[in-house]
Amino acid sequence: MCKIRAGKQGFFFLLLLIERIIMELQIKVKASGVNNLSDARYFAPFAEWVGLPFDTNNPTNNALTVDVAKEIMGWLSGPRIVGEFGAEPMEVINKICEELMIDTIQITKDIDATKLSPKISTIIKRIVINDLIDEDRLESMLSAGSGKVAYFVLDFVSANPNITWQQIQLHEELHPDLLSELCAMYPIMLQLPLTPNNVHTVLELVPDVHALNLAGGNEISVGVRAFDDIDPIIEQLEIDDDW
Repeated sequence: MCKIRAGKQGFFFLLLLIERIIMELQIKVKASGVNNLSDARYFAPFAEWVGLPFDTNNPTNNALTVDVAKEIMGWLSGPRIVGEFGAEPMEVINKICEELMIDTIQITKDIDATKLSPKISTIIKRIVINDLIDEDRLESMLSAGSGKVAYFVLDFVSANPNITWQQIQLHEELHPDLLSELCAMYPIMLQLPLTPNNVHTVLELVPDVHALNLAGGNEISVGVRAFDDIDPIIEQLEIDDDW
């Protein structure tokens, strides 16, 4: 089980960090909901984007304060920082982004982009896939957002945490063939129920996916975080000449 510990275990973290600095992955990764230093340290060497949660309406999200976000950002010299918001008012989004000098945001609800701070240059639109989203609805949402947002995150997990990749493969409408077509048309990141056994299949069936969105987690205790849910997947994504 992979854990990162602070304090006396800093040397262990340093060795892990050195190992991961030279890691290249087969696909870009966005880390989402990073609310602690352990996650920041883990994802920093290989994630293209790291999302910091500011959605105060999501009780499972552990929304960050600006001060805690500043501390986490101190560990993130490589990835692009994404401010992840829910239904926060525009003035709150602008204030947080200006104070933290964040130029990329992720939104779930539509907003009037003309009212965003000029410091915000990139918008990621998260679409939570639930029972109300069928093929026509999804294509309509992607088409409406095209040209207005830089990327879409299709989140199959948040509304149905127990969903499996097999269920998605057998879905009447939102199956891998459709996802492959949509990823060829739009810049899409996928949040899926990934395992070490299915991640290669996902990349084979949806070859044009722009990135994988991996959710961060909570620390076991301050400075201690297990990564046995993510680490085996990252190991499978490492570039291997034999893959």
